[in-house]
Amino acid sequence: MPSITSTTRALFILACLLPAFGCDSARYDTSDGWSGTIDTLSTGEIVVRNTDEPLWAPDEGWQIVEEMRYGSDTGDDAIFFGSIRSFDVDTQGRVYVLDDQSQEIHVFAPDGIWVRTVGTRGAGPGEFENAAAVDLSRTGEIWVMEVRKGQLTILDSTGNYQRTERVNTTGWDFWPYPGGIDQLGRYNALVLSTEAEDTRQLLARFDQSSAPLDTIAFPVSPLTIESFEVVTEDGGSMSTSVPFQGSFSWRFSSGGNFWTLLTRPYELAEITADGRVLRRVTREFELSPVTVADMQTARERLTWFTNQGGKIDESRIPRTKPVVSAFFSDDEGNLWVRRIETTPEAEGSLFDVFSAEGYFLGEVRFPFSLESIDPIVRNGLLYGIITDDLGADLIVRARIVKP
Repeated sequence: MPSITSTTRALFILACLLPAFGCDSARYDTSDGWSGTIDTLSTGEIVVRNTDEPLWAPDEGWQIVEEMRYGSDTGDDAIFFGSIRSFDVDTQGRVYVLDDQSQEIHVFAPDGIWVRTVGTRGAGPGEFENAAAVDLSRTGEIWVMEVRKGQLTILDSTGNYQRTERVNTTGWDFWPYPGGIDQLGRYNALVLSTEAEDTRQLLARFDQSSAPLDTIAFPVSPLTIESFEVVTEDGGSMSTSVPFQGSFSWRFSSGGNFWTLLTRPYELAEITADGRVLRRVTREFELSPVTVADMQTARERLTWFTNQGGKIDESRIPRTKPVVSAFFSDDEGNLWVRRIETTPEAEGSLFDVFSAEGYFLGEVRFPFSLESIDPIVRNGLLYGIITDDLGADLIVRARIVKP
């Protein structure tokens, strides 16, 4: 089965820019081997339904080839990370890593050599307390968000303090931080809005000079999460979610909108800032059965709850579980959906890949297991967080080889 050519992709994107986002399935030739369907609803929403057959032919699948690790023992100047909180990569391929334990940002050259360390723990200018994220502006400035303090610290490219911007953040910590610089260059800060006793979390967007642009709502989960609850001895309450339910997550899209993922059912959707659905993407799948080992693991994870007097009604636990857990978008707009593996040691290494238009391209197996913080893909290179045999965090760089 031949892959989608760049011409086909360009025509698809052009068609999708027409009024009402009309992408009539009749306009596209699917005789090249793609077995799915594309339809346009009366609302203009495009629905892409994929079967479990990939578009890639057996010899067209992408390969992930590891090139380098940052943070391993590379010589006298080796940097060992305590715990990686966030990282970014600039246009020159330099890697900036925020260490949560030391509150320092370590900078590495493209060849993996340590260049400098900027920032430190403290409350003064250019110092950080509970820094949540590091981002790089298009001019090379280093932007560091401290959510609990409602503070955005901006350093120049060499780490010299420039200024501090106050942000009305929620004051709550997030790991990973859901804001940051999107693919259109806007900085997104998670803020708290209180109007008429209605408190909401929103995204405040800023341009590259940190001037405010607007405030938008981010996607809200349509799921109702069921919980086990218990009243504590002091009259309070405590709850924990029922295992193996579906989950909801969102990411910035390359076109300035949002992509969302529902894991039960397996569904991707591209939506605008005002909540309008532009495209919905599905793939045929079968839910995985909850095994005896899965149930035992769930019981162990809920021990803290039962130790506090909580009761677990196992009849409320689903007998099947989602097949995917999370996703990220690369610099070409492709969507990588993390599969849930049957063996824990392989978790985080298998991904379904969809094109920017929603075609299921195929599966990609990584030679390492990625941690939960999203990887970064730039110019055919993937950067992600992994752990070594001793459990220490590292940054890995790998090349995406496309036949």
